[in-house]
Amino acid sequence: MKLKYLLLISLMISVCACKKALDTEPSDFYTPENYFKTPEQLQQALNGVYGTMMSSRLYGQILAGYYETADELLSNRGADGDARGWRYTYSASNTNVHAIWLACYQGINNANILLDNINKPTMNETTRNRIKGQTLFLRAYYYWILTTHFQQAIISLKPSSITDIDIPASSPKQVYAQIEVDLKEAEGLLQGYTSASLGYNDVVTITAVQAMLARVYLYMAGYPVNDVTKYQSCIDYCAKVINSGQHALNPDYKQVFINLMQDKYDLKENILEWGFATAAAGTVTKGANDIGSFIGVTSSVVAFDPTSYAAAGWTYVTRNLFDAYEVNASSTSTPKTSFDQRRDWNCANYIYTNTSTARTKTTITNPWLMPSGKFRREYSAAEARNLGIYGTNWPVIRYADILLMYAEASNQLVGPTAIPTGGTLTAYEAINLVRKRGYGILNGNIVRNITVSNGGAGYTSVPAVTISGGGGAGATATAVISAGRVTGINITSPGIIATGSYYTSAPVITITGGNGTGAVATATITTGTEANLTAGLSKDNFQLAIRDERLREFNAESLRKNDVTRWGNFYQDMVTFKIYCEANGASANANGLTGARNVAPRHVVLPIPDYELNLNKSLIQNAGW
Repeated sequence: MKLKYLLLISLMISVCACKKALDTEPSDFYTPENYFKTPEQLQQALNGVYGTMMSSRLYGQILAGYYETADELLSNRGADGDARGWRYTYSASNTNVHAIWLACYQGINNANILLDNINKPTMNETTRNRIKGQTLFLRAYYYWILTTHFQQAIISLKPSSITDIDIPASSPKQVYAQIEVDLKEAEGLLQGYTSASLGYNDVVTITAVQAMLARVYLYMAGYPVNDVTKYQSCIDYCAKVINSGQHALNPDYKQVFINLMQDKYDLKENILEWGFATAAAGTVTKGANDIGSFIGVTSSVVAFDPTSYAAAGWTYVTRNLFDAYEVNASSTSTPKTSFDQRRDWNCANYIYTNTSTARTKTTITNPWLMPSGKFRREYSAAEARNLGIYGTNWPVIRYADILLMYAEASNQLVGPTAIPTGGTLTAYEAINLVRKRGYGILNGNIVRNITVSNGGAGYTSVPAVTISGGGGAGATATAVISAGRVTGINITSPGIIATGSYYTSAPVITITGGNGTGAVATATITTGTEANLTAGLSKDNFQLAIRDERLREFNAESLRKNDVTRWGNFYQDMVTFKIYCEANGASANANGLTGARNVAPRHVVLPIPDYELNLNKSLIQNAGW
C-alpha cells in the first residue's frame, strides 16, 4: 500500500457551489476558519504538506533529477532545456530553479497553516501529537532543502499573507538552528511511532526524525556553518537509530532498489521514503514521477514486448564512479568484473534499442556511456510499464547512511579505531558493515573466484559451467575460450544473497559441452574479510575513504552534490574532476564533458530566483550570481 498524498496547493479549496449570492459569510469553500474541525481534516492537511515533497518540482523530477549530482553522473543532452542543472548553465531566471524555491515555501506555508490550527478539533491527543510531529519534521526538511541549495532562506513560522513581502533572509546558521528546534520538538512528539508498528515507512516516524537530526548535525559540522561540536551530536543521534533495533542493512544491495521499483516496503534499510501513489486502475488521468527515467536505463515501450518500459536515459555514469569499485584482477572479461556488487547495479552495462519488430538489449562496455542503473524501471509492475505511470517511492534516509555518517563523525572526533563517547562501534567497524554488504558478504560467504587449472582441448563453442555443492546455491558463471581451450571463467552470480544461500565450503566446478574435453577449474569462496577497508589509515586518509564510500553507496540518490559541498571545497573538487574527465576519455560523452567544464565557483549554491528578488527587496543575491 502506498500512502496517497493529497496535494493541497492551499487550504482555500472550493468544494461546492450554488449558495445564495448574498450570503454575508460564504460557506461554499474551505478557509482556515471553517476547516480543521475534525481529526480527518487535520490528516488531510498533513497529506498536503507531504504531497509537495514528491511533486515534479522536488523529488518527483526537478530537484532530485537535475540539481543534486556531482562527479557520479554527466548529462548526455546536447540542448540545455531541463538539462541546465546537469550542465551548469542555469541562471537566476531559470524556471526550474524558481520551482524548487516555490515548492519549498508552498510546503512550509501549508505546514504553518496546519500548525496554526492544530489544536482546534477535539480529538485523541496522541493522534494530534503525531500529526504535529510529522508537520514539524516536514517544515524542517523543506528548510533543509532551501539552505543546502540556496544557503540563505526566509524563516517563516506563521501562515503567510499578501503583506509579507520585504522580509530579509536568514543565514545558514540561523536556518539550521530553526531546523534543529523543529526536529527536536518532533522527536518528543513521535516517541513510540515506528515504521514496524505501521507496516510502512513513507510517513515520518521517531527513527526518521533521529536519522534526520544526525544528518543535520553532520551538515552543520561542515561548510558553511563549520560547527565541529556537532560531530558529537551526529554520533549521538546515529547511535539512537542504531540502538533502536528498528533498522538494519538489507544483505543484498540491489534488492533495496528493486523493492522500491516494485512498491515493496523495506522497513529495515529505508528509514524514510517519500511516498508516491498513482490513481486507481482504469483512471484516465493519473499522477506519475520520473524516478528511473532521466536517470535510468534507456528504453521505450513497444507493443509486441510486454516487458518493455519507457525511460529517457538522459545521463551516463562517469568512469570516476565505475573505477571506484574494486575489480577482480584475474577476470578475463572486458571490462573486468568487480568484487563489489554495487558497481554493476549502479553502472548498467546495457541499454534497450528498438526497431518496429525487435527489442534488443545492447551491451555497453565504455563506462562513460553506461546509464545509471540504480532505479531500473524494468522491475516495475506490468501496469506501470504498460501505462507509463510510475509511482516509485524515493529513499530519503537509508540505514547505510546512518553507518557512514557515524563513521565520518567518529573519525573526526577520535580517529578511525576508537569508540567515541555515546557510540558502540569504531569508524572502521561502521564503514566495514556497509562495505561487506556491498560485496555481498554481510551475513555469509559467496563464490569469490574460479581458476582454470587445465584449459583442455577441442572446444569450438563455449561450454557450460555448473557450480554445485559447498552448502550454497545460485552461483553461476560463463566460460571464455580461445584456440580451442578454456582460458577463463567469469562469475555472473556469486550466490543468491537475498535468500541467504551462502557457501560454507568451496563448490565443485563442472565444465561440459562445447565439443571439447579436459578443462578443469576450481572455486574459492570468500572468508568474510575481503571487503574490509585497508587497516592503519590515518584520520585524514580515512576521511578520504569515507568520501569514496559515499560515492559508491549513494550515487544518484540526491546526496553527492550536498556531500561535496559540505566537505568545503566544491569548486576545486569539481575542477579536479574536470581534469580527470579530460584525461580519461570523457569525450565519449561530449555533452557531459561540456557540463563538467562549465562549473564555476558560484555553482556551490543556486541563485536566488530573479522573481523573488524583484518581489522582496530585502533579499540579496548569492555571490557570483
